[in-house]
Amino acid sequence: MSAALIRLCPFLLAMLCAACSEGAGEQGGGEKPVPVRVAEAREGEARQTLDLVGHVEASAAVRITAQVSGQLLESHVRPGHQVRKGDLLFKLDPRSFKSSLSQAEASLSSNRAQLRRAQQDLNRYKTLSSQNFLSQQQYEQSQVEVETLQASIAQYQAVRENAALQLSHTTITAPIDGRAGEVLVDPGNNVKANDSTLLVINTISPADVRFSVPERFLPELNRRFRSAPVEVRVLPEGDRGEPVSGSLTVIDNAVDRNTGAISMRARFANKDERLWPGQFVRVNIVMDSIPDALIIPESAVLEGLYSRYVYVLRDDGRVINRDVSAVELAGGVCMITAGLNPGELVITDGQLNLMPGSLARAISSPEEKTPDMPAEALKHGPDKAS
Repeated sequence: MSAALIRLCPFLLAMLCAACSEGAGEQGGGEKPVPVRVAEAREGEARQTLDLVGHVEASAAVRITAQVSGQLLESHVRPGHQVRKGDLLFKLDPRSFKSSLSQAEASLSSNRAQLRRAQQDLNRYKTLSSQNFLSQQQYEQSQVEVETLQASIAQYQAVRENAALQLSHTTITAPIDGRAGEVLVDPGNNVKANDSTLLVINTISPADVRFSVPERFLPELNRRFRSAPVEVRVLPEGDRGEPVSGSLTVIDNAVDRNTGAISMRARFANKDERLWPGQFVRVNIVMDSIPDALIIPESAVLEGLYSRYVYVLRDDGRVINRDVSAVELAGGVCMITAGLNPGELVITDGQLNLMPGSLARAISSPEEKTPDMPAEALKHGPDKAS
């Protein structure tokens, strides 16, 4: 069976049902109106968007590792809880590092004492040398001894600073605000410097969403991105609430030659933490806003042999069919660009029992079937990219 014949079947069935109803009405003494549901064609704002798929990323992620080797003594972090920058997370055994610091301080004190004595000798030798009671060679040797001790003191100062730094690394604090993940090493275990991951902290508020956009939309998005903030709305999988609003922050510097898409990133305040790192989300990029668009429910638009059409319920209760030009919108509604006037009643349910000229009766008020305003978005189903 051809596609054209398939599209004609509902129309032919409606004509047959109407003919049967007309015959029954003549026998019963009059035509009975067909019960239908209607909606009023209303004007409102329609937002043109791209429908895409993306995933959530933490705006900052830090892998906590030990900067020195040693035994993990204490864990002060609660997995899954919020941490603030500077909060104590872990403590390592500090004893060997304290010992190294004490040794460096002792060596530094000893060299300082030797330097004081050498400087006193140098002052005395200077006087004796000027009076020819001391050879120039002995005086120069005294100068060399002072300079050597000064260099030695500088060296031990560096050793002490390094020992103090190593000791400070035995106390591990949070470098950023964020949410702590699982603690991966328990107290009592030995950890290696810059090797063992103790914990991962993710900053969720704000959060980022990364997605890919077909390259044909790049010029328009680039133009809008340079001139004003580009609105991006996302809705996590399984979330029945309102979409979360954010702004486009990054357009990658190259198009992927394999996919013909370009990676982009948007940022969201995410104060209620509806977005979670790694989560897949539906992404809408607001491209344009269409004011005073004529909106009707998508269920009112039928496929004819040559065009799309709707049934319009007139004031006298009779039904007429009207060819229309329609664009599907998100949220189960359509934008009518031609063929319909604001305020007209379109039939959304019961069309199979109708034919042009049928008598119909609305069983629901126009308010019950009027789509919410504004319409959410123009669909671009084939343009989805992951």
